[in-house]
Amino acid sequence: MFIKKKKTSAKADFEKFLKSYNCAYSIGNEENTTVFNFEFQAGRFVAAIRKQDDCIEVTYPTIDQQSISLLPLIRSKCNEHNYNNILFKYSYSINHEEDKVDVHLSFFNNTVNSDTMVEQLKAAFYFQHEWQRDLNEAISIAKDSENSDLESSLYKHKREMYLLRQLELKHQFNGTAADLASGTGALTLWQMLETVAPLPKSQLLFLTVNTVAGQQRLEDADDIRNFDLRHALVKGDGKEARLTRDYAVLDLHYRQGLDEAPRMATIALTAEGQDEHAIYTRVTVTMPPRNASRINSLSNESRQPHSVSMLIALDCTDAKQRQQEFDYMWTDALLKAKNDERDKMSEEQQMLSQVHSADVAYNLYWGEQMFYSNRYYEAILHFENVFSSYRETFFDMKAEHKHVFMETAYKLGFCYNELGLYKQAFYYLDLMANDGNIRHTMELVNAMANSKDLRLFNYTESVMDEVKRNFDQEEELPENIRDFINFLRRRRGYAYIDFNQLDQAEKIFTKMLDEEENADYAINELAYIKKLRQQRGEDITPSPQTPPKGDLPF
Repeated sequence: MFIKKKKTSAKADFEKFLKSYNCAYSIGNEENTTVFNFEFQAGRFVAAIRKQDDCIEVTYPTIDQQSISLLPLIRSKCNEHNYNNILFKYSYSINHEEDKVDVHLSFFNNTVNSDTMVEQLKAAFYFQHEWQRDLNEAISIAKDSENSDLESSLYKHKREMYLLRQLELKHQFNGTAADLASGTGALTLWQMLETVAPLPKSQLLFLTVNTVAGQQRLEDADDIRNFDLRHALVKGDGKEARLTRDYAVLDLHYRQGLDEAPRMATIALTAEGQDEHAIYTRVTVTMPPRNASRINSLSNESRQPHSVSMLIALDCTDAKQRQQEFDYMWTDALLKAKNDERDKMSEEQQMLSQVHSADVAYNLYWGEQMFYSNRYYEAILHFENVFSSYRETFFDMKAEHKHVFMETAYKLGFCYNELGLYKQAFYYLDLMANDGNIRHTMELVNAMANSKDLRLFNYTESVMDEVKRNFDQEEELPENIRDFINFLRRRRGYAYIDFNQLDQAEKIFTKMLDEEENADYAINELAYIKKLRQQRGEDITPSPQTPPKGDLPF
C-alpha cells in the first residue's frame, strides 16, 4: 500500500517560513506571480513565486547604488561575480529619476526549506559586503588608470589562461609535468616522496647517487631520508650558490613488505638553468609497478607505472630577506586594515589582514607567493600549516576568516591536482563542492575526471540540473555560464572514454562538432575514439547520433 504524500505549495511553505522567523511582509500579485515583500535581519527582500511551476526566486533589490558614470565598471564586475558564483545572480538596473545604477542580487529554489532559506539570506549579506569591497577596489584601480571600463575581453582572457592550467587533457597526450619550487631550506628526498609517491612501512636498503664524477652509496636510513635534492647539483647557499653538474640519477632500493622482493625507484635530476633569484632543477620520479599476485591483479592501479616530473629551485635569497619581506607586507596590511584603507591593499594583503597569528600569516603569505609562481610543492608545505591551524577553530570563525580557510583548502586541492595526487586533491576540494564558486567546481571536476572517479557523472549532472532550473532556454545562458557548461560536457565526454562508454562519449563530441567553442576539442577526441574502435576491430561506420540524456545544451 502506497500513501500518496500531500503536495504543499511554495507559497504556503514560504509564508510559514516568514511567520516562524517573525518577518514583516506583504503579499501582492503580478501576472500569475505571487510577490512577497519582506524583511529579514533589517534587509529588504522580494520573493516571486510563479503559479505555473510553483518555484521561488528571491531578490535582494538593492545591494548597492552608484553613479551612472560607473555603469561600464558595474557591468564588468557583475559579469565577473556571475562567473565566480553559480548560486547567486548579480544584475543591475538604471534608476533614471536619480541618475543612479542599482545593483541586485537574486537566487532561485524549486522548494522552500527553512534551513536552506536562512543560510541563503544570510549569504546574501555576505555577498553584498564582498561586492562593495570589490567594487571599491576596482574604482580605485580605475581612477589610477583613468579607465573605468574593465573590458569583458580581460575576463575572457583570464578564463582561457585558467583553463590552460587545468588538467583538462586530451586523450592523445599522456602525463603532465607538475612544477614545484622551493625556498632556501633543505628539500629532502623523503619529504618529497611523502608527497608525490608515499612509501608506507618501507624498509630502506640503500641509495646510489650516480653523476659524471662517479657513484656515491648511502646505506644509513637517516642519511637516505635526509638527502637534499636542492643541493644535489648545486653547491653553496644564497648568493654563493653555484651549479656544479648538469645531471644526477638516484636509485633508491627498498622493500615495501617483509615478504616482497626488493624494488627500486629512480629519481632523475637535471639542471634547468638559473636566474637572479634561484637555481632550478628538474626532478623526475619513477616508481616501479608492484608484482602481480592474487591480491594485486594486473588491473590494480599499483600494477601501473607511476611517474611525476617537477621543477624545484634553490632560492638565492637568504632567510633574513624573506622574513623582512613578510614583516613589511603583514605590518602594512594590518595598518591599512586598522585605518580602513582596504582599497589600497594588494590581494595578498587582503588575506593577511584577516590573520592575527604571525606563524599562520607567514605561511599564508609564502604559500600565496609559491602558488602563483607555480611552486606547488612548496605551497603545499605552507598551506597545510594554515589549514591545520584554522581547522580547529572553524565553527567559531568569522565569515572573513572562513573565506581565507576555504581559499586555502581550494589552493591545496589545486596543488595536489597539479601533482596528479587526486585522492589528496579530492579531500580538500570536496569541502567546497556546493559553495557555488565556479573555480572550485571546475577544479573538483578535474580531480574526479582525471582520477576516474565514478562520482563525476552524478555530480556534473546535478550541476547541469541546477543550471536548467535557473535558465529555461539555452539562449538565456550568460556567456560565463555557457563556458562553464561546455567545460562540464567536455569533462563528461572525457570520462565516458575512460570508462569505455564510447557510444556515450561519441554522442557528446559529435554534437560539439557544430559548436565553434568546442569543435577543435571534439575533433581530437572523436579521432581518439575512432582509433580505439580500430584497435578493437569494431565497425567505425558513422551512424546517426543523439545527445545523451542529462547533457546540455538544452
